[in-house]
Amino acid sequence: MNLFGTVNLASLIGIIIYLIWLPVAVAAVMQIRFLIGCRKERTAAIIFATILQFIHLFARLFGLPLIAGILFFQGWKLEPIFVFAFFFLGLGYLSELVMNFKNQLDALHLRKNLSNPQARSI
Repeated sequence: MNLFGTVNLASLIGIIIYLIWLPVAVAAVMQIRFLIGCRKERTAAIIFATILQFIHLFARLFGLPLIAGILFFQGWKLEPIFVFAFFFLGLGYLSELVMNFKNQLDALHLRKNLSNPQARSI
């Protein structure tokens, strides 16, 4: 099940995950910066959310390139049914990453608009 004779679906998902890796890692860093810098109170919920974001950042920084490399370099060894399964698993993971990235960008824009109110004309 190779595309163009060289890249199969698992390798293609590996390439796509590797391309999206850096923007989603930057979004995780921005989220941690917001949680640490903008919160004056140190409640247990904020500390727990910050710890979870650090775990999320670690998984994005080191886990995504590892998964992408394994799929790209070892994807050709998989049987066709496993390639098909990893393709859909990768698509599901990518859709979760893109939606999470979009939500974090929307929250960033909302925070910027709330911190810099401008006069609006009617």
